Amino acid sequence: MSAEPRPNSLTMPTLFPANPLWGDQKTIHYQEIKTFSINYLTEKPALAPYLPECIVVPENPLMTVTYSMCRGVREMGGAGYNMVSVTVGARFEGKKEKYDGNLSLVIWENKFPPVLQGREHLGFPKLVVEVDDAWMGEDRWGWRASENGTCFLEGELFGLVKLSEEDCRKLTASSVSDFGSGDLNLAYKVIPGASYNDEPVTAHVVGVVERSDVKEAWACRGSLKWHPVTPQSCYLCYGIIESLAKLPILKYEPCMITRRSHVIEMGNSRRLV
Repeated sequence: MSAEPRPNSLTMPTLFPANPLWGDQKTIHYQEIKTFSINYLTEKPALAPYLPECIVVPENPLMTVTYSMCRGVREMGGAGYNMVSVTVGARFEGKKEKYDGNLSLVIWENKFPPVLQGREHLGFPKLVVEVDDAWMGEDRWGWRASENGTCFLEGELFGLVKLSEEDCRKLTASSVSDFGSGDLNLAYKVIPGASYNDEPVTAHVVGVVERSDVKEAWACRGSLKWHPVTPQSCYLCYGIIESLAKLPILKYEPCMITRRSHVIEMGNSRRLV
């Protein structure tokens, strides 16, 4: 008898058949995500040293810090997780292709399975920390992220104004990230070499295909608070936290809270050239 063929998609450990939950899964389905997005402008000279050469940002890049409560993830058996992502509005300028979109700078999640899936396959810069459920008052909603019990970032949103069904339909249309939308979500995928001084096996940008169906939305204002940390208290994320906290907040832009379903099409996402 011939051996079973290897699956097309492998994760570590690779000597055994790929985990059926992730190995051949080309689409990830989220029944509901509550997102709390805080937008602000920063300075290009402060951010540019962290970006690969193929990524270009404007003079005052738009940063977005989004807290998400992800629930009913089909590929996690209906379970969920919380996450905080930091992105910047950017343009990919490759040798053959050019795309406008949003580059992921870091994603913090409170469970390992979505970290494994998004980081290995798509290159999303994911790390595991503590991300509590959001707190919700009458007119103020907020969230926090911590490492080893040390809170390093808090977000707060206030002045909520509920949007109309027509506005939600427009948000749904604008949520599409694909190669024809003009707004492509980007990840910088790096696989290190075997030795510390080796060049990376690969370092390239991935265009991620995904879309949402916005059920409810609120326009609002927001603010962020970075807390001081030490290498001992936040040894995994210290450098990331310090670097992001030093980016100047020139101006907060209008913010948004949404309730949506979401789909990530891993099978249609690809390397950009």
